[in-house]
This record gives sequence, structure tokens and C-alpha cells, in this order.
Amino acid sequence: MSTFWAFEEAPVAVGECVLSADESRHLAARRLRPGDPLVVFDGAGATGKARLIEATKRAARVEVESVEHTPATSEGPLIASAVPKGDRLSTMLQMLSQLGARVWQPLVLEHSVVRSVDPAAPRLRRILVESAKVARRPWLLEVRAPLGLDALLGAPRSGSARFGDREGAPGALPADCGLVVIGPEAGFSDAERAELASADVLPVAFAPYNLRIETAAIAATVSAFGGRAGRTGGNT
Repeated sequence: MSTFWAFEEAPVAVGECVLSADESRHLAARRLRPGDPLVVFDGAGATGKARLIEATKRAARVEVESVEHTPATSEGPLIASAVPKGDRLSTMLQMLSQLGARVWQPLVLEHSVVRSVDPAAPRLRRILVESAKVARRPWLLEVRAPLGLDALLGAPRSGSARFGDREGAPGALPADCGLVVIGPEAGFSDAERAELASADVLPVAFAPYNLRIETAAIAATVSAFGGRAGRTGGNT
């Protein structure tokens, strides 16, 4: 059985801590016993090796024995996309988190159906926490406040940039790609395409057919890490 990961809102530190009611219920469902090992993490790079002291459904107590701090990664591009509808947003964020994406930037475009998202919403926060627990990643996926295309393209960026387009060149993203832009299902407007071209954002095809927003964002993340693996010789 894999080691249980428990989320702690406060910075993880050596010593005794009491888990939240939600985390305590999850821990109780796993039927851990006093003395069993677990990992406590804060989503900001700190992970603590811990032992369970007492398990109740309301307030489990654990002893953090040691803490490791993982620096924030700079690997992978910023994924900027239109906002998917309903549960498709949850699916996208879960997959981006598990695949190792570091930032999702919501976009409001001319043909966007969903035009707002609250990065601080409790439901979204729960999705990010649970996804990090599944992925065993010390840092939560960063979700930023929505932007328009002009603000996105006007911000400083490193490396090259691409946007998803079925008519674009197929293949993995280049290893220096620092930004991927994904439009809504209805596509970018002519004015937005002109903006992308003037900002040297090139088209790339992730598949031969039209993709939903979340599918394109997931494909972009896989393609980005595939491009890096190809350049460095890959991992086994």
C-alpha cells in the first residue's frame, strides 16, 4: 500500500500537528494505525516524514519527524487556455497536475463560453490538493487570475511560444517552449490570430482533429515534456 499523503495548510515543520477534519476523515478511511508512516505536505514545497499518533475522524494527530524542501520547478511551459465548462475544468486540472504542469493561466477570448474562474474558490482548491496527493507532488499546480490575450502576450516570457491549431506543424513542442496558448472550441478569432502572429506565437498541431480545451491542454503538457526528454535523451 502506498504511503498516505496528508495536506497541511500551515507550513510543514518538525513536531506534532493536528490534521484538518477533511484530512482526518481521509486518513481514517485508509485505516492507518498509531505508528504507521505518512507524509505531510503544504503544497509549497515542504514534505514531512511523519508517524500517526492518534486517528479520529475529526482530528488526527501526527508527529512530523523530518522535513524536506523541494525548490519550485521551472520545467515545462506556462499553459494558457480558455476555460472548459463544468466538470471538464476539474478533469483538466487533475491531469495537468498529475502530468507535472506548473502553471495554468485561464484566458478570456472572443469566443469563450466560460468567461470567469476564481483561483481561490474552495472547490478548485480541493481539486488542486487532491491532485497533488495523487501525483505525490510537493507543489500545487499554480492557477492564476484570468487574463485577456493582449495581457498574456504583453507579459514577459522566456523561450519560444506556440498555440494549438489543427493546421499547425505536428510534432513535440521545442525544448525551449515557455508558453502554450489554447483557444476555445470555436477557435481563435481573426483578430486574435493576428495578435498571435505579431507576437511570434507559432501554430502547432497536437492531433489531426479538433480537440476540446482540456484535451488540447493535456496534449500540450505531454508534448512539452516529450520534447525535453527527446533533447536530453529521455528517462527510463
